[in-house]
Amino acid sequence: MEAADYPVALTGVVMASYYLGLVLGGYRAKRVIMRIGHIRAFSAFAALTAAICLAYGFFPTPIVWIILRVINGFCIAGMTTAIESWLNERSNNETRGRVLGFYMLVFYLAVATGQTLISLAPDDSSGHLMLASALTGLALVPIAMTRLGEPNLGELRVLGVRRLYEVSRIGLAGAGVAGILVGSFYALSVVFARQIGLSASEAALFVSTVVLGGLGLQVPVGMLADKFDRRIVMSCILIAVGASWGLLSGALAVELPRAVLIVMALAFGGAISSVYPLCVAQVFDRLERKYYVAASGRLLMVYSIGATIGPLLAAALMSLYGPASFFLFESTIAVIYALFLLLSMKADGRLPAEEEREKFVPLPDTSSAALGLDPRTEPG
Repeated sequence: MEAADYPVALTGVVMASYYLGLVLGGYRAKRVIMRIGHIRAFSAFAALTAAICLAYGFFPTPIVWIILRVINGFCIAGMTTAIESWLNERSNNETRGRVLGFYMLVFYLAVATGQTLISLAPDDSSGHLMLASALTGLALVPIAMTRLGEPNLGELRVLGVRRLYEVSRIGLAGAGVAGILVGSFYALSVVFARQIGLSASEAALFVSTVVLGGLGLQVPVGMLADKFDRRIVMSCILIAVGASWGLLSGALAVELPRAVLIVMALAFGGAISSVYPLCVAQVFDRLERKYYVAASGRLLMVYSIGATIGPLLAAALMSLYGPASFFLFESTIAVIYALFLLLSMKADGRLPAEEEREKFVPLPDTSSAALGLDPRTEPG
């Protein structure tokens, strides 16, 4: 869409449609899996995804793309639910944390590698779509050939959003903020990078660097979150988001070396990837253990809604005020929520007892099935 010179606002709508599909998939994909089984459901979702990847090239119309993106997001939610529930079934109390760690490692590396594949074909060709379709088709092979039995995908305990807000308004609102930040970045970062003069390969490197920053900074952020007040840590993380993009604004104004952009991208990636897990830990500190998975599912829903709204707002601003408004939007959201956290601390300075606090655990933002791998939760 960027190569075809589509309006940024329209690009934002199309890209946000994917996260709308994720929201719908979080509600309905599980029912499809329970009705026909993991293997057939994954095969159906993967086949649809592969076909959709090719359909983007056959129907280069924004209205059709919006519909395809919604279906695309729904199918990805279904595929990840099937995979993550399998991982959950094959792990136990002793191995769940390790399995989740390896899953997160593969997840981040795969996303970072995927960005670099943009250099394999011209910007305006269908080569990327064919490659994506082929990779999705290859994902069918290990699933179709597995001898593993299908896991039991039971129902979760119900926890209302109002109850979750009463438990931790910081955690619930923070999940939405995290969705806005991450959704906006993944939807429009390539458009932003191209508009500030980066080539296609440089734009891909920029996005990959942000992803790897998210992977590399999870452990140190987790150590700080377990040692200090999580609200202070989250405030510092959010201020780091604002500062990194503020420095980027200065870098663009005086044309500093691209290395500065990479450093700020690492800081930004580590910051935005840590907000959602910090919100989950904040909620877990104030909730009974039996409700952890249900609470995480609600937080993921709020996160996905934020990720749907974020690109729409960011794209509207970029279309009106240019690429500079993209990092100003991200910075403003982050700083405002950081101030909200600090004011909340002043209004309610109470903290749970140290023995009641849960450990920080990096979490994926794909489907609620992975939450069963969280070693803090009760095995389902």
